[in-house]
Amino acid sequence: PSWADNAKITEIYAWSLLASRATGVQHHVDHIIPLQWDAVSGLHVEGNLQILLWWDNLSKGNSF
Repeated sequence: PSWADNAKITEIYAWSLLASRATGVQHHVDHIIPLQWDAVSGLHVEGNLQILLWWDNLSKGNSF
């Protein structure tokens, strides 16, 4: 949406990349509430993003 803080979103992705490089373990930026889901749809905004280890993100699937 137009009111999303793109600078903060970019910062979250940068922190994810830094975490991956620092630890040698891949990190993902995850949507807490999935963008498309049966019950609800989330938004691509800074408050709906979190950094997870890749296996936690993939095991989560399309749920929250």
